[in-house]
Amino acid sequence: MLRSLRTPKVQMLIAFVLLLGIAVPASGGLALWPKLVAAVVPACLIDGLWMSLPARKPRFPMSALLTGLFVFSILSVEESWLVVAWTSTFAVLSKRILSTGREHIFNPAALALVWAPIAFGSGESWWGAFGDMPWVWMIVLAAAGLFITDRLNKFPLVLSFLAIYFGFFTIGSVYNPHAVTEMFREPFLQAALFLAFFMLTDPPTSPNRYLDQVWFGVLAGLTAGAAQLLGAGQVYLLIGILVPNAVLALVRWARRQGAENVARPQREIGPAHPPLA
Repeated sequence: MLRSLRTPKVQMLIAFVLLLGIAVPASGGLALWPKLVAAVVPACLIDGLWMSLPARKPRFPMSALLTGLFVFSILSVEESWLVVAWTSTFAVLSKRILSTGREHIFNPAALALVWAPIAFGSGESWWGAFGDMPWVWMIVLAAAGLFITDRLNKFPLVLSFLAIYFGFFTIGSVYNPHAVTEMFREPFLQAALFLAFFMLTDPPTSPNRYLDQVWFGVLAGLTAGAAQLLGAGQVYLLIGILVPNAVLALVRWARRQGAENVARPQREIGPAHPPLA
């Protein structure tokens, strides 16, 4: 039991329970429970079956639970429980289908939340990031996020993203302050922090090497900033995840191809010198 509490997934879940325990009462209270169930139950059932059938024993889908919580905390509280359920289902299915055999390519919650406005015209308010609450609660968000970032060893990624993201809009404010000023205000500020701490750091879809984390964070920051200025609307931050996800998948594929070529048995190449007669 104590060992499981030390795992990043369980600690992420504990952080989510803390954040939602603060945000839910201020954002709808008991009225949000049907949407919480709609976000979590389909995701866990689908992923649980997907994991349990090949293993021939029950397995609990912790990743699907976290994915459902991401969907729940980002979609607008005004959305119907059906939209929440479909979005959560799409997230889990995309994780299983869009994969390389070793890991999935895209952050499943981010991909589903980009799809939801296209499919349902849904709204995304990032209420779980305390965007509608007094700014003092941002301290709690940052504390939880820093703890998770430290446990995942992803500080280069988070810091590079935040530096480029806010630097991008700082430079933009010189030329058109009215277009970017809101990026430094709630709820956009809290949404960027939430994304950096809890979504960009997703272990399967983010790099482990420090140098890779830096370019990944830089690309995410530039992509999100450019998407916002180009009119991507409410999904600009999520696009900032998906583009580096795709690039990382290509980098991993290229490295594996190179490693396989290096490790190719010598007998496939032939002996360096012909055998003596």
